[in-house]
Amino acid sequence: EWFSESLQNTDELLVNSYHHQGVKDLGENLVEMARAPDGVLEAFYDPNYDVSLGRFVVGLQFHPERMLSDYPGCAKVYKAFGEACWAYKNLQDGWVTQDCP
Repeated sequence: EWFSESLQNTDELLVNSYHHQGVKDLGENLVEMARAPDGVLEAFYDPNYDVSLGRFVVGLQFHPERMLSDYPGCAKVYKAFGEACWAYKNLQDGWVTQDCP
């Protein structure tokens, strides 16, 4: 969902991938989101994420922080992560309950 706006009429994004390591096997329940032409896994996520409950698992092999003006999704990922952190902290502090996000 973060990059859907940039994927109109295409299924590719140009990203700044320059790593010497990569993910070989995804963990249980994680879903592939993007792969480079050479087969390197570039992005994955947990489909059970829920930002309002502080559940957020996303792996990005590229560097979206260096591409904030290239694709709106780069900033959206950071915004969602921040919101999940805030929600998790509030849940831990007892400010909200899981029944009332």
